[in-house]
Parts: sequence; C-alpha cells; structure tokens
Amino acid sequence: MKLLLPVLLLSLALTAQGQTQSRSTQVYRCGPDGRDLRDSPCPGGAPPSSVDHDEPSAADSRAARNRHLADARQAAALAAARRASEAEARRQKAAHIGLQPAPAPAASAPPLTQIKPPKTAKPAKPKKPASAPGR
Repeated sequence: MKLLLPVLLLSLALTAQGQTQSRSTQVYRCGPDGRDLRDSPCPGGAPPSSVDHDEPSAADSRAARNRHLADARQAAALAAARRASEAEARRQKAAHIGLQPAPAPAASAPPLTQIKPPKTAKPAKPKKPASAPGR
C-alpha cells in the first residue's frame, strides 16, 4: 500500500504533463517597468523578450467547452424549475387566501381590452356673490 501511493501520484503527474504543451512566445515589454506586453516592437525600440506559457491540448479545450455547455444547460433547467416553483407557490398562496387566479384566455378568444373606470364627478364651484348693479 505504501508503494502504491507514490506510483499513483507519479503516473498522474506524467499524464498531466502530457496534456499541455509548453510554448515560448516572443513579446516586447514596453512602458514603465516593462508592464505593457506587445507582439509588435515598442515605440522606444525595446528588445524582445521570451515568455513561456502552457497551452492546453485540443482534448482539454474540447472537454472544457463540453463542461461549459453542460453547465449552461443545467443552469437553464434550474432557472426553469425555479420559475415553475415560484409560479406554483404564488398559485397556492392565492388559493390559500381565497383568490382565484384569472382563467387563461382561450387561443381563439379576442384579446381583452382594458376598460377605464368611470370619471368621478367634480364638486361644483361656489358661485360668486352677485355685485350690485350700477357700482
């Protein structure tokens, strides 16, 4: 058992190295302290430097893309389930307090129009006292 663990760890490390490719890219470090990396020469004429980076294999990229798509499908399914659950909770709450949800309009029924409430009568303005004639 003690020998099995190091062998297993070594095999995992070797397969991890086989999945990525180490590459070197030529870049130009511009600006103060060389923090601006460019793939074209700097205006000041700084010499290029080499930057090492790991590039994932095609299989790793494909697996990451598939995981992303599966996560997106799962998120959409969870969102739909949440919306359905919230609608059911609203329906149950309405039934609990005695409200009946509005019936769904039939597909062939004409669309309902909003009816404006009647206007309320305004109180009459007080009449001005009649002034005496001839003044």
